[in-house]
Amino acid sequence: MNSKIILSLMVIGVVGAIAIGGTTALFNDIETATANTISTGTINISVDGKDPWKATGVVNITDLKPCQNEYAEYTVKNIGNNPANIFKMIKETVQVNGTDQVAPISLAQAINYDMTVWVYKPDPTNSEVPSADPVWWQVIYTNDMGFTLASKDGQNILLGMLPVGWFMKIQQSYHMDCQAGNGYQNKSMNFDITLTAEQLVNTVTLQDKIFPDGEEPTIVYDQPGVDLTYGTVAYSVKEKTFDYNLTIENNGGVLAPGAYTLIAWEENGNNFDWGSSASAIALANINLVAGTNNQIGSLDLNQDLINAKLWLIHGTYAPLGSVTGVFPWNKNGLFETALMDYYDSLTF
Repeated sequence: MNSKIILSLMVIGVVGAIAIGGTTALFNDIETATANTISTGTINISVDGKDPWKATGVVNITDLKPCQNEYAEYTVKNIGNNPANIFKMIKETVQVNGTDQVAPISLAQAINYDMTVWVYKPDPTNSEVPSADPVWWQVIYTNDMGFTLASKDGQNILLGMLPVGWFMKIQQSYHMDCQAGNGYQNKSMNFDITLTAEQLVNTVTLQDKIFPDGEEPTIVYDQPGVDLTYGTVAYSVKEKTFDYNLTIENNGGVLAPGAYTLIAWEENGNNFDWGSSASAIALANINLVAGTNNQIGSLDLNQDLINAKLWLIHGTYAPLGSVTGVFPWNKNGLFETALMDYYDSLTF
């Protein structure tokens, strides 16, 4: 037989053997996860029980004079399925000068901005629960601070975080400056009020506050439009570790140099009482000096932080350790301007 023919037959045989072997059933084990899903949540609020809130003339003040106050109040409910940061904006749309006015003068320059917010679990407008106590609250502006409607025109102002199903009562006063003078007679202004709910972002701002009689936490501004002492905590809202970047601007001399600890204090039904001995968890240590201070770190908390306050308090506490006791206000501290959530993701 021709050698080339023999060689061809041998090649065909090898290929056939490979093909037969390819159909052989080898040991194996197959596991399958089915019906996996990814879905998104909702951010949604109602105002005074209305969604959408398309109100007209919520504020209708007439015949206002210097040294007089008028108040407006409305209640926001989080009807979505995610906590949300709530913002408020006042935007002047029309100013009308009286017939005796030669040069236009904005009435917004003579109206001081005064605002306080309270956060409740039950509806504070429900007459069946008139004694409902706020879980969290803060005074954002007072008349004495001298912020005018004109100075805040078009600004989105953070009111605080509103958990799912909770309520936020917003009280705004309109105080006409006692020194306004005759130039503001026979004038009027129109403005829009916009309330915005926004998903939680990765930054919490800490501010110096005062607490008259331990009751009304009031934000302190070093100068109108300029804050010299404040803190920011950047973190991942949902992650398997609590990764943070703590920055403290200590330019105003409010915080004495020394050792401080960033703590997180969950609500847990204790209403954040000043006299509470409920424990907080220490997150970070920082040695403050004048100027800019920065601390970056990562902690495996193995827990969520829900409706938590972040405070920077004087003293050193070991991270991940429990901080128990009374946490009274003093000038050596910074406090949250909104509650925060951190969700501990599953580790794969």
